[in-house]
Amino acid sequence: MTQRKIIPATLALAMLAACGGTGVPVATNNPTPARLNFNEIADIAADVNSGYNAVGITPKSFVPTSGSATYTGAVGGDLSVSGNVTDVAGVMEMNVDFGTDRVGGLLGNFVTRAGDDIDGTLALSNGVLNRRSNSQQVAIFSDVDGNLRSAAGERIVVDARLRNSGFKGNNVEFVGGDITGDIYVDGVRGSIDLDTQLER
Repeated sequence: MTQRKIIPATLALAMLAACGGTGVPVATNNPTPARLNFNEIADIAADVNSGYNAVGITPKSFVPTSGSATYTGAVGGDLSVSGNVTDVAGVMEMNVDFGTDRVGGLLGNFVTRAGDDIDGTLALSNGVLNRRSNSQQVAIFSDVDGNLRSAAGERIVVDARLRNSGFKGNNVEFVGGDITGDIYVDGVRGSIDLDTQLER
C-alpha cells in the first residue's frame, strides 16, 4: 500500500458526505481517527510531487464543467509568531464540484518537525473555482479557518486563505497552491505559510 492511500482513511471519518445545496461535502470538526508522523507525511508529499512536477498546468478548456473529484495530499511549511518559526506538516482533502464551481475540504493531522502533535482541523470554506481571474488556468480560492491546539496547550486560531492555486495535468489530476494568512497563538498574532500539492 502506498502512503497516499492512507490519507482517505485518516480524513474520511472527519468529512461528512452530505452534499447540501452546493454539492460539496461539508467539513466537520471531528478529529482524524489516526495520526501520521512528520516523516510519513513527507513521504506522501514526495509521492504526490513526483507526478505533480512531471505535468503542466491544466488548460482552461480541459477543466470539466460537470462532475466532481476528491483530491488528497500533504501540506507543509511553517507557523511563525514573535520571531519563533515552527516547521509543520499535515494532510489535506479537497472536494471539487465542477458543475457548481464550489470547493470544500479539510486539513488535519498537523505535526511539527520535532514530532509534536498539533490537534484540531482547518476547514476550507467559501471555496470557488474562478474560471475568469487567470488567463491561463482555472484558479481555486478558499478561506482556510479553524482552531488548533499545540502540544504545549496553546490555542492557535487560524485565519488564512488558499491562493495561487490551480489544476495540473491534462485530466485535472493534481492541485497545487499556497495557504497563507494570520494565526493568533494565545492571542499573539503571527503567520501561517503552507504549500500544498494534492492528487485525485
